[in-house]
Amino acid sequence: ADFQRGAKPCATMPELPEVEAQRSTIEAATLGRRIATLIAVEQGGGPRDGQFDDKVIAEEVTPDVLAITLQDRWVLGVRRRGKQLWLELGESKGGACCACLLIHMGMTGAVIVQGVAAPVYKSFAVDETAWPPRFTKLELLMADAAGVSAPCVRLAFTDPRRFGRVLLRGADPFSRPPLSALAADPVTDPPSAEAFASVLRRGGAPPQAAPP
Repeated sequence: ADFQRGAKPCATMPELPEVEAQRSTIEAATLGRRIATLIAVEQGGGPRDGQFDDKVIAEEVTPDVLAITLQDRWVLGVRRRGKQLWLELGESKGGACCACLLIHMGMTGAVIVQGVAAPVYKSFAVDETAWPPRFTKLELLMADAAGVSAPCVRLAFTDPRRFGRVLLRGADPFSRPPLSALAADPVTDPPSAEAFASVLRRGGAPPQAAPP
């Protein structure tokens, strides 16, 4: 099936470099800005247009809860561990984190920023001539750094195959899964040489047999 108008098939899915590139794109679009408006029903002309996707926006989060948690929050940071991304949100610019918005891309998910080239890893490319993109599950409209709502930066989480997830967490996203279940990130939290050598010694395998 042609999941995207003007789509060009691509055989890959997001791995760590692609997710880190997404983190950087989201950070450039949102850091120090306020979520002025959010739209939590599907947009873009797909078969679920106008519906709240409770599979992607998971864990029984309702549109009302999503709005209460995100509306008028300031983005204080955009973090990544493994393939999990999250936005740290606060009630004031430069204040303490009070909630987090977690995003996992799954196989075909991506965050698209209006006017910025879409990620190339997606199994079905985004039609950049239309906004919002097809299969948009959640759209955020960001106020500028002064909190002014217009003109605004717009970003959309799209996912045609619905394997991605959008979750809400409190100020400490590591207090429960999925983040609490993740090991250290090899890029952002690499082990020291001593710790790595200690793991190899405990494994009892010759260096040639150690995993890459």
